[in-house]
Amino acid sequence: MAEQRVLEVQQGIWIDMRWLQQAGLSSRYQVVVLPGEIRIVGVCDDTQQAVPSEKEWNVLRSLGSDAEPGQLPNAAVEHDRYLYGKGR
Repeated sequence: MAEQRVLEVQQGIWIDMRWLQQAGLSSRYQVVVLPGEIRIVGVCDDTQQAVPSEKEWNVLRSLGSDAEPGQLPNAAVEHDRYLYGKGR
């Protein structure tokens, strides 16, 4: 169950390291300030970023392999022209 406490701000708010660990957050954080809310989100270190597995790469590679053929010739080559009207 989530632990909740009401805090009175004196000079700031202290967040106990134990709370951060219970939330599964790492040692780097991103603070997101929204109306009526402040979120603290863990940020992965560059060295800790997950490397995609072969299975994940295969899923990415398979995208579009069963796509219906389109009616535009050279759609990949003429991508900008077809989507954005560039080069007309």
